[in-house]
Order: sequence, then structure tokens, then C-alpha cells
Amino acid sequence: MPETNDTPRLQRIDAATLAQRLAGPQPPLLLDVRRRAAFESKPRGIETALPLLLDADPPRIPDRPRATPIVVYCLCSGEASSTRAALWLLAAGYEHVAVLDGGLPQWEAQNRPLAALDWTRETGRWMNIPKTGNAAAIDAPLLAEAAFLFGQALPLRRDMAVLFVDMVDSTRLLLRHDATEVLRRVQAFMAIVVDVAAHHCGDVHDFEGDGAMLYFAGPGEALPAAFALRAALAECRREQPSLPQARFSVDAGPLVIGHIGTRFRRGLSFIGPSINRAARILPLAPADGIIVTQGVLEHAQRSDPDLHAEFVELAGRQRLKGFSEQALRLFVAR
Repeated sequence: MPETNDTPRLQRIDAATLAQRLAGPQPPLLLDVRRRAAFESKPRGIETALPLLLDADPPRIPDRPRATPIVVYCLCSGEASSTRAALWLLAAGYEHVAVLDGGLPQWEAQNRPLAALDWTRETGRWMNIPKTGNAAAIDAPLLAEAAFLFGQALPLRRDMAVLFVDMVDSTRLLLRHDATEVLRRVQAFMAIVVDVAAHHCGDVHDFEGDGAMLYFAGPGEALPAAFALRAALAECRREQPSLPQARFSVDAGPLVIGHIGTRFRRGLSFIGPSINRAARILPLAPADGIIVTQGVLEHAQRSDPDLHAEFVELAGRQRLKGFSEQALRLFVAR
């Protein structure tokens, strides 16, 4: 489809170029995008950055002249959260919006300076994100692909996070109801899965019977999504008690991403050991439980300390099929 003037255009900027622009006569407006708990845990970022809270209700963006150049960054090297905020800005009519390549981790890796940020106070004029016009772009179901695969040639290899969700005791649902009713309840379940994934800048890769696999730029998006999904399904069950409970698993690691198939039928494919691990630890989670690997939990300690505190270690190390060379430490939030 040809581009129009209304098509959001995301730009990327590397750490060295950003440092030059910040030292120049007309530095860009800099936005640090993360959740409250992440600011509380690590209230430092790039000097002059304004904090933008992902979990504000409703989310708010600066209200400045629309020609103002803006650079957005986040804690995730996959830039998913920052790209999500950048799409909000583009939807509001900003003309020059860039995402910092590699996020704050890349800035720190180059030993560039950090400063304390006061995330408790808004500076200047702010506004709620728009709900009309180009704002539809922020709710696109393929937001994840548009975000952390934007402008990159496939195939590629990169670190990502996967989230598996599975209905508990779906066999009972199949045996007790006719086909129309089964499909209605599965659809209600999966509609929530899709909405929560998009809200956390992720996407559903595949629906697999009574479950789904979701993918995200990193654990900083996947883990909050798992908790939000659990809460949303619990809320829905209050109105529809027959909706099945669910279990969730999260892992992260390098994936190969590319298109597989022919000109008649092809799709985006993800290949990597974290997918197999997440699928195999899923049955170990209790109903409404979230099970994660040690790497995901260690990431949460830095980016989401409030969620990190919800987990306890599963008794005994686990040996999984295909991973017999290493006994895994797993952690569960019940």
C-alpha cells in the first residue's frame, strides 16, 4: 500500500548521534519511557530526559509545538516500549520522532553519563494520548512487528521474549458444550489475549487450539503482559464464570526471525530454544500461575521489581526434554 501523509514514520537514532544532538544548539526533547516501579528501582536516565509513565491511567504525552524534534528511549534494548510511545506521538501529529537504537542499555554500554530523573513531577504541558485520527495506529494488531522489527531486513537474529498462555482443563469445556458454545468461549478468551498483547507492544504469533504464543521485544514487556493478562481474564470470569482459568509461561533469548513458506502461503516464523523452554515449563504452572525462567526473573529485578517480588522458586530444579544437560531453576507467581 502506498504511503500517505498520514502514515506514521518512525526514525531511529544511535547513541553517538544523540549525544551530538544533545550537545548542539537545538537539542531534541528527550523522553524516558518506563513503568513507575522501574523509575523507583533505577531513577536515573539520560540528563534532561522527561519521564513518560507507561502505566499512567490514562497515558500522557508532552503537548509541544508539533515540529519539535523528539527522541524516545526505554530500558529495553528491543525498543518496544519507546516505539509504543513514539507511535502515540506520531498519532498526536508530531513530525520528527526518533527511537534510540538499543535504548538506555546501549547508551550505558558506551559509558555515557546518566543523571537522576524526577519522575514524580510533570514538567511543561502534557496531554492524554489521542483517541481519534492517526491514533488507530497505536492499536494495530501487528504493533509488535511494526515496533521492534521496523526497518529491519529479514531474516535476522535477535533477543526476544515469548509468552505462552494455555486454558486449564479445556477438555471439560469440549465435552460439556456444543461446538458453537466452545468456539464462543475460546473467542472471548483469545480476544482478551490479543488486546493485552497489543497494549504491551507485543503480538500473537499463533493460536494453538486452547492456547497461544505471544512475542515481545523483551521480558520488560512480556512479564507485565503476563500479569495484565491474568488480571484481565480474572475480571472477565467474574462476568462469565464458565470462562476457563489459564496458566502462563515466559522465557527470553535469541531467536531467528524470518518468513517461511511459498508465494501461496507464508508466515513470520520464530525459531529458538526459548520457545521450546517456555512451552515445556508451561504445564508446571498451577491454574492462574505464571512460571518464568531464571533469566526472566533476573531481568524483572532490574526493570519490574514489584513483579519480581511476586515470584517464589519452584521446589527442585527441573530437567526438560531437549535440555537434559542443564537442570533449570524456575519461579512461579501464584
